[in-house]
Amino acid sequence: MKTSFKLKALAVAIAALAGTQSAHAITPWQTGTLTAADASVTQNFGTPDIKIYTSGGAAQDKAYASAVINVLAEPGTVDSFEDDNAGTVGGRFAGYYFVGRTTAGPGGIPAALPTGLAGKKIYLEKRSLGAAGYGVVPLAGNIALDHLDIFLASSNGLNGSGSAAAWTANGTNKYKASIVTGTATQAAWGNYLISTASDGGFIGVDAEALLLPGTQNYPAPVKEVSTNVATSPWNLNYKITDLAATRIPTGGLVYGIGVTLDLYKALQIAQWKTGQLPADTGTKIGEYTDAKYIPSLSRNFLASLLSGQVTNWANVQFRDIVTNPSTPAVYSLSQIPTIAGYPALAAPTKYTVGVGRRNTGAAIGAVGYAKLLNYPFTPSSFAPASDTAALSKASAEPYVASPGGASATDNLLKDWQAGTNVSTLNYSATGKLWGFALHSGDRNAAAAGVTPSQNWRYIKIDGYTGTIDNVASGNYPYWAEGEVLIQPTIGTDKTNLLTAFANALHSTAVAADINPTLVQPYGQSGVFATSKTDNINTTANVPFNVADPVVNLTHFNGTSTHLGVVPRPFKNAASIAVVLELQ
Repeated sequence: MKTSFKLKALAVAIAALAGTQSAHAITPWQTGTLTAADASVTQNFGTPDIKIYTSGGAAQDKAYASAVINVLAEPGTVDSFEDDNAGTVGGRFAGYYFVGRTTAGPGGIPAALPTGLAGKKIYLEKRSLGAAGYGVVPLAGNIALDHLDIFLASSNGLNGSGSAAAWTANGTNKYKASIVTGTATQAAWGNYLISTASDGGFIGVDAEALLLPGTQNYPAPVKEVSTNVATSPWNLNYKITDLAATRIPTGGLVYGIGVTLDLYKALQIAQWKTGQLPADTGTKIGEYTDAKYIPSLSRNFLASLLSGQVTNWANVQFRDIVTNPSTPAVYSLSQIPTIAGYPALAAPTKYTVGVGRRNTGAAIGAVGYAKLLNYPFTPSSFAPASDTAALSKASAEPYVASPGGASATDNLLKDWQAGTNVSTLNYSATGKLWGFALHSGDRNAAAAGVTPSQNWRYIKIDGYTGTIDNVASGNYPYWAEGEVLIQPTIGTDKTNLLTAFANALHSTAVAADINPTLVQPYGQSGVFATSKTDNINTTANVPFNVADPVVNLTHFNGTSTHLGVVPRPFKNAASIAVVLELQ
């Protein structure tokens, strides 16, 4: 089913939602009427009709919230509750309490929810603790996990206090709470968390890419908040055949390669001197808002770095054909700060290559390993370099770290640039490195043409920036499709809600809501539908329409999406033509 619609209708829909969001929001400690249609009926909102617990990756956190607000919920009825973990709101748990949509939105989409959901009080919880791996292994093993339950008497005021004493306002119809870890603080976490199996999972890649025992894609357990020990039992041998869940593709996400700001400048200088960047690049060092000045690395070069084969920037050399074309001098990147006549550039503490990969079970890592190394889908493919051992941090080359999330990756890049250790992953508290990291493609965003605030940058891959447009033309390789997984025994209403949620994640309603906040200075990153999730006549998608982003490529292999296959167009009866735009 096509779940997108054109911009004019969408603008009306979003405007309508924005204008009414605070009108009838519901909280567990509130009594009143759900909607204007039932104004004569007073209800206790603390008794939800349906509770659904989900777990998985943080890559789609913004899309998750938007799907609830703009597709699943009756306009104006959503209240959100988030874990304030050391100041990072929503870092581990979030819950959404809302009334199921009863009517179709402007333009016919979003549609009303199925009978059994429309008009019902619905609680949809999202656990991001443990990342994408917790969207697959716990579902394969039906493993109980910590989940946020806002209806516990100790946290929702229904124990007689009549107030939200355990929650702090965090914006309009938004609340946060500090959920403390460990058995020594039982009362603190016990106010908010229960242990139960997930009804569904959400991941930024396909389940089969993660359920590969013995590989670096297979998820490792993390510590549960309630016990401060690793999730148990945790089987290290689950395969895709052990996963009984229904798998629904959710559309695509852009990923990217982030580099420290000084490495970005060094690559600019080197590629200017080799003639790959414009002749005036010497006056534009640091320029990021004009794509023609952004440096590029090939997939093969990035594979050499990611697999640990290139250990020091002194081993990366270039020929200066600009200064003296007839007899070009050969330099290494490590010499750039010392070369007379080159733009000034600060030297790092040492020229060890910094490699930022990801923790096991992370979608960002799995996608990067597949796209750059063909790992683990090609026999004898190189694996990503292993993390640097603690005792070797001062001398190891390359220096390899595995941040456990997008924010941690931001911090690692900033630490390498500034010589700090906010991430706790830098090799020393004062050491500066030129490093790169596998990352989602929507971080450090800024308005078009505006330089972002964080001191790291994305680079091009094979000459192309990480925009949805470049994904659609087949030129940008670092992207993947996500999945929502649904347990088979949870009942019709929960299954229908999670199916609607999966479809919402690739709708234009969500893309047009969150993508404007994910603009990079050089173009649009974010989420999009694919020719598998949005089966339409693909001739309508050339030229590419950023307001209705449908990419005529998919990793669908006839049964499911699979990161191990090269993406190509998907054709069915609704897609009467296979069209790609040559750029």
